[in-house]
Amino acid sequence: MIPQTGKLGAVRRIIQGMLLLAGGKREGLAYFEGTPDAFGAALAPQMACILVGGVQIFLLPDKVMSATKLLLSLCVLFLPAVVSHFYAQRWGRGALWLRYITAATWCGWVVVLICLACALIAAVFTPDIARQQAFMGALALCAAAYELWLQWFVAKVGLGVSGARAALLYVSILLASITLYGLAALLPPHYMVITDLLQPMVNIKSN
Repeated sequence: MIPQTGKLGAVRRIIQGMLLLAGGKREGLAYFEGTPDAFGAALAPQMACILVGGVQIFLLPDKVMSATKLLLSLCVLFLPAVVSHFYAQRWGRGALWLRYITAATWCGWVVVLICLACALIAAVFTPDIARQQAFMGALALCAAAYELWLQWFVAKVGLGVSGARAALLYVSILLASITLYGLAALLPPHYMVITDLLQPMVNIKSN
């Protein structure tokens, strides 16, 4: 196990682990700890973003819709942990689960940072292209494809399972997420997540 060297060292190890896994290096998994505290730290940034967004409940007139968005975000945040824990126990990989889910949670930020970097570079050097809806769509498609591969890879090396089982795990998480979004759309107050996802593209097109 990599020795502890304080908070700065812990942050450095997390970043190194993310970069290694993002590049397809399985040794990056060793840079993450398999403890409840480590998993809690991995969830903390997303939890903070969700809770800050929850302030809208008190600021916006449609408090029911805001509360629905908050609850849905929390459910989607914890969904990978719930689904992956089920499969890890079923496959006899329970001892590896905490390290895996910690690494997988942190690696979710890799895709976000890459998208932001690409968007920023395009905005600086090719602003006309960056404002095109086609560019944003292509960027989103590439990001989705890369995230699919990265989460598959982390599941494969993190739980020590076959590629087929890693794919089953990721597809199960994806289908469970789609089910939650579908229920949110069908049940009152009928929150359509696709509307929020497409809103930035609409704004870019109108500008």
